[in-house]
Amino acid sequence: MNEHSLAVVMPAYNAAGLLPRTLRAALDAAAGGTVLVVDPGSTDRTAAVAEELGATVVRLPLRAGPARARNIGVAHVEADIVLFVDADCALAEDVVARVRGAFEAESELVSLTGSYDSAPSDPGFFSQYMNLRHYYTHHRARRTPATFWAGCGAVRRDAFLAAGGFDERRFPRPQIEDIELGYRLRAAGNTRLDPSLQVTHLKRWTLWSTVYTDVVERGIPWAQLMLEQEGVPDDLNLRLSQRVAAALAPLALLAIPALLWSAATARWPLVIAGLLLLGCSVALQRGFIAELLRLRGANFALRAWLFHQVHLTYSGVVFCGCWVRHRFGSPARSRSAA
Repeated sequence: MNEHSLAVVMPAYNAAGLLPRTLRAALDAAAGGTVLVVDPGSTDRTAAVAEELGATVVRLPLRAGPARARNIGVAHVEADIVLFVDADCALAEDVVARVRGAFEAESELVSLTGSYDSAPSDPGFFSQYMNLRHYYTHHRARRTPATFWAGCGAVRRDAFLAAGGFDERRFPRPQIEDIELGYRLRAAGNTRLDPSLQVTHLKRWTLWSTVYTDVVERGIPWAQLMLEQEGVPDDLNLRLSQRVAAALAPLALLAIPALLWSAATARWPLVIAGLLLLGCSVALQRGFIAELLRLRGANFALRAWLFHQVHLTYSGVVFCGCWVRHRFGSPARSRSAA
């Protein structure tokens, strides 16, 4: 095995329509290196398209989640570094070379995580909002110790195996299997975030998929994980300022119609109170708002801020519900029993 060799592992379920762009980008970035696609039981031509494009393919006979698909992918490669890429993410051409260089330069580096870029392919509001929320959050997050994100995340293979890989029993479907792995990788060395390592996201988000993913696939399991582990970190979208913003979000939503009614009926003390409340909310989120203004303009920034208050409201409700269950309910199952 060559020193600091690198393999790209891409789980791809029913992704035949995406691979001509995303897999081609991975193959180009790998520049002749190993690119392995794991097809976890697709019902379309995912495996055939991947082979036609030039990737090595592992087919799983039954439907499996990305945690299991990635674990099997790692078992089929022998590189020092494994770079995970989602099938709906197109790598920038410099990512593989820069990831390899980062691990060569720092022997204590265990994992390196990238970010979405600010140019998602789908023009819809929710696709833009979800992508830019992720983009902004990762660009403001601390660089180390960092979480792990498998959309564009690299890890030393020996540290990955020593940590036990992704917990495919606890996370049999796409959830927060990468975040949970990140907790365990921190014990092995430096875990770092570099948001300049970027991918273009091709996923189309709708209102339903946004709320369902935020609540069911990420909010509930992530809240449970934090409560089991070290508590709420002051990082990512969980910074203290954002927790306060989440507490104010339902009040900010109520303040908008109340402010209009108060102004129309000349109830000026209520107008002042409403303006102060909204001013506090905007001040706490000024960085996000400024980035939205810079990237998409005032109309989008206003709509995104309004929906973000909805997002913060249901996210706060989810966390409070999980906390109550954790505090007063039956003990959470351990990872080994999950």
